[in-house]
This record gives sequence, C-alpha cells and structure tokens, in this order.
Amino acid sequence: MEQVKYSVDQLINEDNKFLEEKYVKAYYNAEMNLIGIVWEGIFNKDQYMKLFDDVLDYARSHKTVGVYTDIRKQGVVPVEARKYFEKVIAPESGRMGIEKTGVVSDASPFKKYYLNTLIKVVGRPAKICNEPQDAIDYLMS
Repeated sequence: MEQVKYSVDQLINEDNKFLEEKYVKAYYNAEMNLIGIVWEGIFNKDQYMKLFDDVLDYARSHKTVGVYTDIRKQGVVPVEARKYFEKVIAPESGRMGIEKTGVVSDASPFKKYYLNTLIKVVGRPAKICNEPQDAIDYLMS
C-alpha cells in the first residue's frame, strides 16, 4: 500500500485555524490528526502557558497524535513558562496520546540548546528540522 504524502499547506492554512493571537496561530487537520503551531513574535509567560492550555483543551475533543511547531519567529520563552511546559503540558499531552513533535527551527544556538534541553527533559520523540516539509514528513512517518 502506497503511503500518502502530506504537505505543510494541508495543515497550515486559514480553513484549519482554530486559534489566533498576534504572536501565534494554531491549526488542526483531522485527516492528519495533527495540531500545528506557528509562532510569530514576542509573548509573556502567561500568554505562552495559556496557548498550550488552550491547545490541549482543543486536542481533548480532536484526535491528535502529533504536533508541528514552527519556532523560527518565536520570541524568547520565559524560564517559568518552559518549566510549566515540562511539568504540566508535556506529561498531559503524553497521557492524551500525542506521540511526537516536529519542530521547525533556524540555526540559532540559543534555540537549539533550549530545544535539546526540552526534548531531553520531556523524553518523547521529537525532531528538529530546518524545513517545514521535513517536520511534516517526520510526523506522518
């Protein structure tokens, strides 16, 4: 049986958007069972934490097996927000069946350090990609 090839545009498009703030947009594709998060700027600790709370609330009623996140334009994640993600969001998403994460990132050493630390702490499958399509391919494999 031939594997279906999915594209980024099938996830990240206006019809799939379920959340929008000036610093982030979130999308869902029911065929792919993926949530997509595209960061677009600076945010504070409470905004970061609320975004992930809202995404998990959405995922509770929409089968989700993976998360695509594009952090190339993301602001700095406050330490408290990162700890909240590690201690609350990551464990809860695992219990909900969200199996892996595909991250699109630039070559920023700070972001790579943050991501590698987060991946190590969370302990679930994740891949850092330079290209959006590579992240989709990873999530759909």
